[in-house]
Amino acid sequence: MKKITAILSMIALLGCSSSEERYSSHYVCTFSFNTALHATSALTRTLTNPGMFVIVDVKREKGIHRLSIRPNNTNPVETTYLTTEEENRAIGNVGADGLLIIGCTTFNGLAAYDGQCPYCLANSTSRQFPLSFEAHGQAVSCSTCHRRYELNYSGTSSDGTRLIEYRVWIEGAFLRVTNG
Repeated sequence: MKKITAILSMIALLGCSSSEERYSSHYVCTFSFNTALHATSALTRTLTNPGMFVIVDVKREKGIHRLSIRPNNTNPVETTYLTTEEENRAIGNVGADGLLIIGCTTFNGLAAYDGQCPYCLANSTSRQFPLSFEAHGQAVSCSTCHRRYELNYSGTSSDGTRLIEYRVWIEGAFLRVTNG
């Protein structure tokens, strides 16, 4: 009986540590998006469409947040202004440099990744290595190191480098992305 308890304890510990390691805490990420106020946004549509991803560029202008939302399909970039106090208060730092990749994977549900190349971030003092869509939007690549990350497979490249991943969930009408 003691052996079984010890084995179950080890499995539980391993499960917790691998789950904790999955989400990055290196760059602070606090992002919230009210899907009820932006029901037609590509970001809102992404949440229920497996294989659909968007790159969200977050900038603060004149006291409000402006989102540039680039879908992985042929639709043009969409600009969304967050004009309510609640929306603007709910966004803090957004990862390494204000870019997020958010989508619905074909296998594991919702996913949120930093929009900067993790390999280049780890090997430079710069924070500007933006990723761009390729392979019909199912992968992103870095123009600096030329790594390609598969979005439907935990954001992994062929050499095993993984995208910086954040926790993502729906809470009422809000999409939340954090690492806290």
